[in-house]
Amino acid sequence: MRKVLFVFVSMSILFFSCQKESNSPSSGNTFKLKINGTATTFNIMSATLIRSIPDNQKRLDISGTSEDGKTVFILTIGEETASGNGVAISKHNVRLFNDDDPNTPEDEGIDSDAFVTLSFYVNSNLVTDVYAENGDISITNNDEDAHTISGTFQQTLKSLTGNSEYTISEGSFKNIKYMVAN
Repeated sequence: MRKVLFVFVSMSILFFSCQKESNSPSSGNTFKLKINGTATTFNIMSATLIRSIPDNQKRLDISGTSEDGKTVFILTIGEETASGNGVAISKHNVRLFNDDDPNTPEDEGIDSDAFVTLSFYVNSNLVTDVYAENGDISITNNDEDAHTISGTFQQTLKSLTGNSEYTISEGSFKNIKYMVAN
């Protein structure tokens, strides 16, 4: 539960900081993916590595807004170490936000160290659903000195609160510049 709280608090900080980082090192970069078969390019809003020394954890968030301004997509990769200025070059499983069972409070994130967030603007409001997620984010390069990262990703998202389902395919990002927050 502590990890989930850390995730949501950090996401809140990330969203507020996104609006102030138009001149950040990640400005101008993009990542690409297909949502239900439709190719979409996202402009990077922010890319930040956040550490929690007391919990011995760190997380990298890469967030972007679609070129038409209607969709926000966030990639999150977490690790159970606070050391280093990057994340491991490997496949990171995405299995978070499965059905919650109060009898097994730790089952929501079994074998997962990553997740994605898909949100849509409805009028001027950003709406985010909660999804059962299945997929992976593969980091292919992470230069911890230059703070750049590259990789690929694919997901299946099924709404836990409605009938929405999204297939994310052919996701890729290359040499995204990220900030190390602490």
